[in-house]
Order: sequence, then C-alpha cells, then structure tokens
Amino acid sequence: MKLQLTINEGMLAGRVFDLETGFLTIGRGENCSVRFDPISERIASKQHAFIEARPDGYYITDNNSTNGTIVNGSRIQKQKLSNGDTVQFGKNGVTASIRIEGDQQPALPREEFRELQLQQFEQAARATPDNLQNSMANIGLGQVVPKPEPSRTGRYIGIGITILAIVFLSLIVIGLMIVSVGPLPAVIAAVVAFTPAMLYLLPLMWLDRYDPEPLWLLALAFAWGALVAVVVSFIVNTGVGIGVAVGVGGEEGMILGDVLGAVVSAPVVEEASKGVGLLVLLIFFRRYFDDILDGIVFAGVIALGFATVENVLYYGRALGQGGLPALVLLFVLRGVLSPFAHVTFTAMTGIGVGMARESHNAFVKFLMPVIGYLGAVFLHALWNGMAVFFGLEGFLVGYLILEIPFFLLFVLFAFLIMWRQSKILKEMLAIDVARGLIPEEHAKKATSAFRSTGWLLGGIFGGKFGARSKYLRAIGSLGLSYWHIQRATAAQGQTGSFQQNPLLRDEVLKWRDKVD
Repeated sequence: MKLQLTINEGMLAGRVFDLETGFLTIGRGENCSVRFDPISERIASKQHAFIEARPDGYYITDNNSTNGTIVNGSRIQKQKLSNGDTVQFGKNGVTASIRIEGDQQPALPREEFRELQLQQFEQAARATPDNLQNSMANIGLGQVVPKPEPSRTGRYIGIGITILAIVFLSLIVIGLMIVSVGPLPAVIAAVVAFTPAMLYLLPLMWLDRYDPEPLWLLALAFAWGALVAVVVSFIVNTGVGIGVAVGVGGEEGMILGDVLGAVVSAPVVEEASKGVGLLVLLIFFRRYFDDILDGIVFAGVIALGFATVENVLYYGRALGQGGLPALVLLFVLRGVLSPFAHVTFTAMTGIGVGMARESHNAFVKFLMPVIGYLGAVFLHALWNGMAVFFGLEGFLVGYLILEIPFFLLFVLFAFLIMWRQSKILKEMLAIDVARGLIPEEHAKKATSAFRSTGWLLGGIFGGKFGARSKYLRAIGSLGLSYWHIQRATAAQGQTGSFQQNPLLRDEVLKWRDKVD
C-alpha cells in the first residue's frame, strides 16, 4: 500500500507527499516532512501531527497541537485513515486529501513489514535533499545488521603510541617543574593546583550533559593542554625571551624580553598550541565533535590542563621565594579569582572551530577558527598586559571592569548555546514522545537543564542514579542523532548516526522502565 497526502491550499497547495513505510511528520518545524510556512500558516503547530504506516494501514496522530487535527469534520487524537478522507490541520487551517493505493489489499505480514522498514532505513543513508523529507520520516525504524568487527591492531598501536607520548611528555613536564622550582615546592604546588582542577571540570561536564563525551577523550584533551601545549609554549616563550635579551643586551634587554614574552609571545604561542589540540580533536575524533557546545567544552578542558600545569610553576616559585603567605596570595588570585581565565581565552577558538564543524560552507570552515583564535590571543594579551604594565593594582581594576563582565558574557553565551541544544532536542524528540517511546514527563526532564540535574541527583538516594544517568544520556544522544542525520542528509554527506540511531532507541527502551 502507499498513502498520498495532497495539500489543497496554502504555500504547499498541490504538493503530494508519499508514504509507504515509516512516518510522515507534519507541522511548521524545520524537521517536519510536510512543513507549512512558519509565518503565514501559524494555525498549524510546529510539531502538529504525524502519519504512521502500520501493518494494518495508516494512522494519523495529533501531536498535542494547539488547534487540533480534524478528520472528515471531527477532531481526533488518533485515527486510522481511509481512502478519500479529508484532513484539516487546525480549525480554519490547511486541508489535505488522502488517497491510499491498494487500500483493499491485505496487510503485509509483520515480518515483511519490518523488512521493508529496514530497506527504507538503509536507503536513508544515501538520501539527497530531494528525498530528505521521506527519508527523515523513517529514521530509526529498522534494526541495523552489525558489520563484522574490523581489525583492532591499528587501534592498539595508536593507543600504545599515545601512552608512550603521554609518559614521555609527562617526564619532561615533571623535569621542568623540578628544575624550575625545586622538588619539594613542585610537589606541594602540584597538590594545590591539581586538586581544585577536578572541581573546575565539573561545570564544563554539566554543560555537555545532553550528549557527554567519553571520559577517555576528555582526559586526552586535558593531557594535550597539560603536556603538549605546555612543552611547546615553554620552549618557544623561553627562546623568545632569551633572544630579545641577548639582542638588546643588558638589564633593558631582560626586561624587554620578559614583557614581550608575556604580552606577545605567550598569547600567540599558547593559544596556538591549545588551538592545534582542538583541530586534532576535530580531525581525528570528528564523531564526538558535533557543534559549538562541544567546541566550548573541549577548549575548556584543554585550557584547564594548560592552566593547571602553569599554576604548578607559579605556585612553586611563589612558595620558594615568599613562603606560604605568597603561595596563599597567588592561589587566591589564580585559583579563586580567575580559575577560568584560560578557559575563557581558548573558548573563543573553540567557538570558532565549533561553528566550522556545524557549517557546510568552505569559507566559514576556514575563517571562523581563525577569527576565534585571534579573539583568544587578544583576550590573553589583554589579561597578561594588565599584570605586566600596571602591577597588582592595575590587575585588580582591570579584573573588575573588564574580566568579570566578559566572563559573565561568556557564561551567558554558553547558556544560550545550551538552551539552543535543548530546543533542538525538543523538536527532534517530538515524534518519539508522541509515539510513546519516551514518556512526555521524561522528555521534559531530559531537555531541562535544572530538572534533569535535580532528577539525576534525586536518584542517588533511591538507587536510581546509574539508570537515570544512562537513560538521560540515551535520550540526549538519540535526539542529537536525528539532528546529525538531518544535517548530513542536507549536505549529501554521511554520519555514524544513521547506524547509531536504532541502537540508541533500544538503549532508551532498555532503561525507560528502570528510572522511576
């Protein structure tokens, strides 16, 4: 059987939409198969209704729309469609005619029907913008046949090389700390720097709660900042300082070398070394790097790794030169007043790289990371310049009138991006809520920053924390997988979400009844 939905009036008048298997979503939302004009046809809701193909025919379901769905003059919630029916999307809204070819034919056996769904799902992976509407309606209905496991030899080699590189660079960084500040101050400073760093990571992980990155990848990002970026920056900045000192000569040369190293070399080199880490993640771990929010999170973790090791050097020197009072003062300045300074700088690059990841425009892909990097360098130079040129008093004044307002703007932007992701989830999960895969109350919790956090923490006392954590992650990943598929299909590209989508649906079902 095949259903044909013919729009009778409005912007889509005369358009015919076919449905054989899966779903046809209808409304003003961007992801709807039948999308009404969002300005002139506002009687229809964003996610107004959907038509589902079942073994025994086609059913239309109203998706809690504001103005209702009307079939043959009667408002309905769910109804089986027949050949010749008339559907109206909201009172005085757009009408459509239903034609069902082969309406008298017996329904397909369930197994054959599921096989058809699987074929339709596999075709979605090769979808183009011309058939995007129909393919998007069928995502996640089939079960992907797992492919044979590829050889893991290359993976093990890569892991081994990475571990060796981390150990080698760790020894170099430890050596630099001991040589720079001495063994005992280095140990004390490391404890003072690394202990609160674990707390600094929590806000970033909370921002990324909808589709959290694996801990091993966050650890790798932290290691890049703490090891690679630190070693590169130390070598280059030291070389610049020595070169200027030797070139100018005398005490003036040493002073000029310190100033140029702090205000010019450090911002340029440090932000570049951290930015390269973001590009490495984008290129080699693209499946985990999805959008602007991921850019902020990865940039923040890299920056925290860098700042933590840098703090060890600063704290160690302060302890060696001025004792405990100097260490406490510096900890207040760096660990309490400005723990997210480096995060704010490098987040500019992260935002630029995230925009490049979301865009399909080659010019944007190149330009935005560059603009983000320049913004990071400017903020870093401004921060260092306040301390170098104006001392402690100037630093505090600049901190109050520049750094705090900008940091608050950065936090506001991060929350806006998080709200945007929540909005995407609500739109993408609407059909699964209407179908009953995800209870409406669960969807509201999963797409709310504070309700999801409270619900998750409440599970600690009831023994439901683990189940709720996995359930929320599965819901978030499922919603974003629809979005990834939509973007990839529109760009005639590929995404692993085609294969992951049905697995995520199974994961939602696995945990759905274990969270209450």
